[in-house]
Amino acid sequence: MLKRNRFSSVASLLLCVLPAVAADSVLAVDRGLPQSNLNNASGSARSNVRWGGDNQGFIGDDFTIGAPGERWVIDSIRAWAVPGYAEVSAARLSDFYQDVRLYLGASSSDVTPVATAQLADGTDEVSNPNIRISEATGNGALLYDDFGTQLRIWQIDFTNLNVPVRGGSKTRFGVWGMGRPIPGQDGKTHMWFNHGSNAALSGTRQDGADGVMLIFDGAGRADGTLRAEVKDWDKPSDINVQVFAHRAGAPATGPVRSAQ
Repeated sequence: MLKRNRFSSVASLLLCVLPAVAADSVLAVDRGLPQSNLNNASGSARSNVRWGGDNQGFIGDDFTIGAPGERWVIDSIRAWAVPGYAEVSAARLSDFYQDVRLYLGASSSDVTPVATAQLADGTDEVSNPNIRISEATGNGALLYDDFGTQLRIWQIDFTNLNVPVRGGSKTRFGVWGMGRPIPGQDGKTHMWFNHGSNAALSGTRQDGADGVMLIFDGAGRADGTLRAEVKDWDKPSDINVQVFAHRAGAPATGPVRSAQ
């Protein structure tokens, strides 16, 4: 059963290192990390928040590239994770998680993994060279304030995806990693947390933000929606994401495969 996780604060500045993309690739969806109203010091105007589920499911969202009739190819997707709890922070993403996966799917559908990588425990090694992990807070982003505990933010770039999508149609996505066992807590594993923010308070472009997040079970099956202001927070939220893509030929006149 997916748990609507308690939120934590997330601070961040947009990183400038771009993933490897096609020569004509552009930042087609810019819903990056917030730069304003960060952490508890902002009070009720706080913009940053993190969302997670237990290891039976995860929180996702959607985005739209281009206009109807266009064909696009997704080259890279960037997202952010915020692991940790009170008094327990991660020196590496691999300290908390065994792997990381990017899920994609067409509008109103389930999602399936399109990129996966194993994380070597206690190292920075990633089994898939098309997935790059870096510490956002080591490159200028503020630490995430989780009820007084300062946590690192990790940037994950999924590159060389080559996923065709139809312009003007929503694509669902999710980023999730299986947690490692928590020492001293029999049967419990670390929860995956995705970075999110409130669009109006973020101080950055928040393309496609609509305040509606998506819930998926462990197999990627759609399991409903999550509105933060109704369930767990005091304002709407979306999952932060950046999508790099390029136009694919002339306007579409026939069937075009959506992300799957």
